[in-house]
Amino acid sequence: MNTKTLIRVGGVIVLVAALFFGYTEFRYLQRYETTDDAQIDGDVDPVTPKVGGYVKAIRFKDNQFVKEGDTLFVIDDADYRIRVAQAEAALQSAQASAGVSRFQVNVAAATIQSSQAGVQTARDQVITAQANVTAAQARARKASQDFERYSRLLAEKTVPQQQFDAVQAERDAAQAQLQAAQAQLRTAQSQVSAAGTQTGITNSQRQATQGQISVAQAAIKQRQTDLDLANLQLSYTIVRAPASGIVSRRAVQVGQLIQPGQALCSVVGNTHLWVTANFKETQLKEMQPGQAVNIEVDAFGDEKILGHVGSFAGATGAKFSLLPPDNATGNYVKVVQRIPVRIELEKNSPLYAKLRPGMSVTVAVDLQSTEK
Repeated sequence: MNTKTLIRVGGVIVLVAALFFGYTEFRYLQRYETTDDAQIDGDVDPVTPKVGGYVKAIRFKDNQFVKEGDTLFVIDDADYRIRVAQAEAALQSAQASAGVSRFQVNVAAATIQSSQAGVQTARDQVITAQANVTAAQARARKASQDFERYSRLLAEKTVPQQQFDAVQAERDAAQAQLQAAQAQLRTAQSQVSAAGTQTGITNSQRQATQGQISVAQAAIKQRQTDLDLANLQLSYTIVRAPASGIVSRRAVQVGQLIQPGQALCSVVGNTHLWVTANFKETQLKEMQPGQAVNIEVDAFGDEKILGHVGSFAGATGAKFSLLPPDNATGNYVKVVQRIPVRIELEKNSPLYAKLRPGMSVTVAVDLQSTEK
């Protein structure tokens, strides 16, 4: 076989290979939408204290796995314990003040009951005095009538002087008894007024004391709130893990003064990972949630993990940037935008446990797959 024949055969083979490769790539591109502008994402929870103070202890090592609620940092709590003690003392003082006020109310109530009993007794005495006055008036009236009758009989000399003198003495005694009964009635009435005035004064004192109790109860509630707040702040001196995951990026040391809200470290969750793929807007025409996705992780070479399209972002990535473009100003150059697409991963894959947020991946969405 001469050289020309070899060249021709080689050319045919290259042409057939090129056609086959081109056809295969064409068919692949017809079925899949791919991008390498994608990475693994996950929950990264910052650990921040709610109170300030000096770091007393650190209870983890860098890149250690922790569970939700595990203690990460201990803040010196001496100042917060003193605040709790002060709040407890203030609460006890307020409770003691309220107890004194309640005792004063009870004393006032007993005084009112005694005064009311005195008023009732005085009223009973008034009734008795009124009955005595009525009886004395009847006796005085009869004695006056007898005196007038005996006066006429004495003028006619039909009764002796001695009998007349007895009737006169009876009249004078009846009038004296009437005056005494009236005086007793006035005395009883004045006692009723005096007892009623005393009861009124005691009632006003009781109302004033009840007002003091209301103020004391409000003070107790305020002191109880202060104690609850002090205990809450004391509990915040134990900084716990907000979620399960790997602790990374520790930014403090023992003895360092920290402030509320300061980032101490981060907990990277490894139980829920996903892929954020930034597809061109021209690639989304046939893409739908639920379509199967083949994912190649750059860190693991040929190893792949499966997933499916979860959801589409509400806007392009440029709209979420710090300085979004404004096409109404300056010269306009059309740029194809990218839209973030969330891809859910298959958790039962052996590769899932090796993934870390931020890893670069290449994704291929199967446009002909059945939606889930």
